[in-house]
Amino acid sequence: MAKPDTGATQIKTATTTTDDGPTLKDAGSTVQRIKYSLAEFVSKETELAKAEVVPAAKQAGIGSGLFAGAGVLALHALWMILIAIVLAIAWLLNSVTNLGPWASGTFAFIITAVFSLLVAFILVKVGQSRFKKVSKPEATIAEAKATLTAISDAVSGENPADRELAAKNVIPGATSVEK
Repeated sequence: MAKPDTGATQIKTATTTTDDGPTLKDAGSTVQRIKYSLAEFVSKETELAKAEVVPAAKQAGIGSGLFAGAGVLALHALWMILIAIVLAIAWLLNSVTNLGPWASGTFAFIITAVFSLLVAFILVKVGQSRFKKVSKPEATIAEAKATLTAISDAVSGENPADRELAAKNVIPGATSVEK
């Protein structure tokens, strides 16, 4: 069996490489495999996320509906308690004063309404003080801006240092002369 000439270029058909290194065909097929693998990875991750999120979202929806029902019943109970308070105040006013039952009931509703408005006013003020304590997420905003700037610089090929110099009206490589 004769040995092949060592000076000649040998082509391996299985890997489509030459003695000179990988060919353009290799790079193209590698990019295609990476593209396919990435698409397959994203597809499988999406399926996994759906499999996890859909049952959880369904349970959260049922739980939210139950909370809404409980809230409606709690408001109904609150109205019943307020009516009971009105009736108690009306009975007290009717027995202590010369007011008749209708006048006592009217004053009882007015007293209860004013008390409810007072409680609502206090709750609004407490809520306002809590909202004043809320601050902007400064670190998150700064990180998002930095990320956006880095991505736009990478896409445009712009150097961030040149942008900083341009913002300061400095020409790179030039010396400044002060008057």
